[in-house]
Amino acid sequence: MIKPDQSPLNMADSNAEDELLQQVAEWLVKMSDEDCSEADRQAFQAWQNQDAQRQKLVEQVQATLQQFTQIQDSTSQPFATQVIEETLNDDSLNPHVYSSGLLRSVMIFLCSGLIIALMAWQMLPMNDWLADRRNGYNQWTVQSLSDQSQINISGKTAYDIDFDQAQRLIKLFKGNILVDVAKDAQRPFVIETQYARITALGTRFIVQHYDHATILMMLESKTKVEYSGTAIHSPVNVEIAAGQQVIIDAQGIHPSRQISPELLENAWQKHMLVIHQMPLDQVLGILQSYQHQRLSYDARQLQHIMVNAALPLDGGALQLLQDSLPIQVQQNMWGSLQITEKK
Repeated sequence: MIKPDQSPLNMADSNAEDELLQQVAEWLVKMSDEDCSEADRQAFQAWQNQDAQRQKLVEQVQATLQQFTQIQDSTSQPFATQVIEETLNDDSLNPHVYSSGLLRSVMIFLCSGLIIALMAWQMLPMNDWLADRRNGYNQWTVQSLSDQSQINISGKTAYDIDFDQAQRLIKLFKGNILVDVAKDAQRPFVIETQYARITALGTRFIVQHYDHATILMMLESKTKVEYSGTAIHSPVNVEIAAGQQVIIDAQGIHPSRQISPELLENAWQKHMLVIHQMPLDQVLGILQSYQHQRLSYDARQLQHIMVNAALPLDGGALQLLQDSLPIQVQQNMWGSLQITEKK
């Protein structure tokens, strides 16, 4: 016998609501992906605009998410991803077993937890937690090493130190370092990133590393750069001399450019970033090191915009870029700063 609150009509409504809630969860997972494009975001907005109930459910999840923004490191991406995927595909979660209210609460909680976990994983990966040295987004510090070499650190930076009898190795996971290398004929000094292995043949240089590239700027003498990726047509290694800059990414070692060591040295001391003919997406990759909030953007949409600027790294850089380039910077529903091209 069907109880009054379990009539066929109510059960149909419950089924439709549960299906809609699942769709909301799937959309929000897609929106949290770092590969989410502007077209995806527009499609999500168009999907919401078709039905007020969709907008209402999305707002509920967003409200829940806001309550958890202070505990972004509460879980890990792999676990959260597994939980949400298993939940979305679990046939046992239906109105015959769980009430719509309970299912709604479970889905909102899991979806919110996943988004928070994705944000935390992107902002602070496991290597950062375990790094020998970590630096904050608004910090400029100096570390003296056991061999008398010195590393000047700026912005969000993380690296490991691995010195032995054969070599002196710095594994740079992310961030910005200006290195003064002490001479040691028996042990080469090496900076290792996701894309490159940089061996010092001189004394003083800057390395900046972020998700999509490593940038090397030689202030004195020279270094040997070995490509660590799989691009077929990239040089295996090159030497970069004083007054040169080179970018290394998934596509390989790019042609070097001339720079002014004096200008770069002065800019570092004044907490400035000097940019000459650099694609905007690469500039934003560097600026992320100096931002408390996550920067969200479609690199493919912005890479054709070239930047020539001197930007303050203690705040105001994004505003200057917005004032001088055809872009807009807005805070999105996740609390990130969304950078898009003006149409």
